[in-house]
Formats: sequence, C-alpha cells, structure tokens
Amino acid sequence: MPELILDTQKCLHNIEKMAQKARHNNLSFRPHCKTHQSAGIGNWFRDFGISKITVSSFPMAGYFARAGWKDILVAFPFDPAQLKILNGLSEKVRISILIDSPDILPFLDRIDARVSFYIDVDSGYERTGVRTEEITTLERIIEDSKKNKNLSFSGFYCHAGHSYKTSDPSEREVIHVKARTDLGLLKEQFRVYKPLALYGDTPNCSTQKDFSGIDEITPGNFVFYDLTQHSLGACKKEDIAVAMVCPVLSKYPGQNRLLIHGGAVHFSKESLAVNGTRIFGQLVNPDNKGWSAFPHEQYINSISQEHGILKDCGTWMDGIRPGDKLGFLPVHSCLTANLMREYKTTDGQIISTLNSCLKKSN
Repeated sequence: MPELILDTQKCLHNIEKMAQKARHNNLSFRPHCKTHQSAGIGNWFRDFGISKITVSSFPMAGYFARAGWKDILVAFPFDPAQLKILNGLSEKVRISILIDSPDILPFLDRIDARVSFYIDVDSGYERTGVRTEEITTLERIIEDSKKNKNLSFSGFYCHAGHSYKTSDPSEREVIHVKARTDLGLLKEQFRVYKPLALYGDTPNCSTQKDFSGIDEITPGNFVFYDLTQHSLGACKKEDIAVAMVCPVLSKYPGQNRLLIHGGAVHFSKESLAVNGTRIFGQLVNPDNKGWSAFPHEQYINSISQEHGILKDCGTWMDGIRPGDKLGFLPVHSCLTANLMREYKTTDGQIISTLNSCLKKSN
C-alpha cells in the first residue's frame, strides 16, 4: 500500500523559518492546520512559541481543542448548521469565526457564550468574502453585530489565494501589495474598533518582505510545501517535507512505462503543468533517511482511481521489479495528506490525523 512519508527535520525547519519571519516582521503567527490536520504535528508548533491556530472546519476545531489548543479561528464562512458545535466549543476555548454577509447574523442570535468574529474580505481572489471596496456592507455587518451581546468584532481576514494562479513574482507582488494595502485602509477606516488584519497565503508569506498593514499571518501549506509551491518559487524542492512511497505493480518494456499503486485516492487529481505536460507527482529515490533526488526528472504522467503511470522511463526502468517501492513528491500536499490520513516519519513513527481519528470512530 502507498505510504505518506514525513521528514520530521524538514518539517521542523519549515515551521521555524516561518515563525522567525513572523517575529522579524513583528507579526503574530496563527498557522493554519488544514494541511497537516494532526494534533501531533500541531504540538511541534508549541516549541516555537505558537499558542493559537487556524482551522478550516468545526470538526477540526473540536479535534484541536481536545488536543489542548485554547485559541482557534475557524477560517471558513460560518454555516448555521454548525451552531450547536460552536456553542459547545465557545464554552471551553476562545473560538473565532468568519462572517462575510449580514444575512448570517440572525443565526448567531442563539450563541450562548462570547464569540469573536472577523469579516472575511476579498482583495481580488473572488472565492469568499466581502469585496474590500464594499464599505457599506462592511459597516452593516459591524453595526448589526452590535445587537448581539455575545458577538465581538475583532477585525478583517484576507486570503489572497489568487497568488496561486501566477508563477510570475512581479504579478504575485502586485496581489500582495493590494491585499496588505486594502487591509491597511480598512484598519484606518474602522480604527475606532481597533481591528486586527489577518492575512495568509503560503506563496506570499514565504516570499514577500513588506507586511505593513498586517497584524497576523495564517499560512498553512508551508509546513510541508509541495511541487506547486516550488513552481511558484515559494520553496526549494529540498524544503518539501512529505513524499508518497508507492509499490510498483507492473512494467511494460515495450511501451517504456511503469504502473504503480498510487492514484487519485492517494494523490488527488490535482495536477501541475511541467514543460507543457500535466504531471501528478515527481519521482524521488526513497532511502533509509527519507528520500533523495532522482538523477533526472521523471513524473507520474497519468492517474486513475488506484493506479499511476510513468511514461518514457528510459533504461533506469530495467532494474525495477514489481514490488519495488518508488517515492514521489506530491503536487498538493494538503490534499494528499487529507486522503492518506496518517504519516510515517523517516524514523518509523506513525503520526495520526483528524481523518484517521474519524475513521476509527466510524
């Protein structure tokens, strides 16, 4: 079966580097846990002075609350169906939510304890959030929230996810400058409330130097990185901290291709364009220390549900036999980790995740 291998030292280095960057820029650091989804890995952040986290769902918030985290932001537009879970969590930990519409406020009239909220703002990503120039909507959310004694406005949250759509550093800088400028203007416009500005996509948090206007960063993918982050210039390949190890099922010398047990249920169907070709993972050499670079670039060229195919393999394939194990750097480590549900560290330890816990409970 495929295994997701975690290089502990690379992961710790990535955490330390981002924590140092936050300190250097006088930023608070609230890492997003949606990539690793692991209480065990979450504990590693504590060694770097981290005391608050970001999550992407209420089940994830509950999981990390049980692991001892006391300050949790659920960075996902609030779903009224989660009200009961919100009430339960708010009695135990400091819980914050995102709001991006005044229409959600009536559902929060039934919260039982103090809850902080940030307004999710959109600086150009066009996924969620109030457009930063829609001041009237922002004012209405803040004013209407005052009717609820248990609801406390804390500031603005911005995820500039459109930074993933360009590999051009100058274009990504334009995205970053607009986001931090918009946040700075909103802080000034609503200064009477002393709002905080939260911001955090991994490409910009990894590469940008000017964070003026921002109080807190919330990146998540940096903990592992992946081929997508490398393609954007956010990391070196040596920084990628996870690799999938897959057994060889068959080889077809006449077609110069290999078949591995490693498909969409392991890697997802996320792909990346390399030299005009879509790829689903890059071959590395697994060894007793984790993995090392393969002598030349070789990729998973296509996948189905359980299978992956490597094409144009060359003479190196001659020494490969069914049952041999090959390693692959993932295109998107968040999705791969979510699908695999646990990690095997380079020293043989098994680290569970939220999903592995949910699987056991079911």
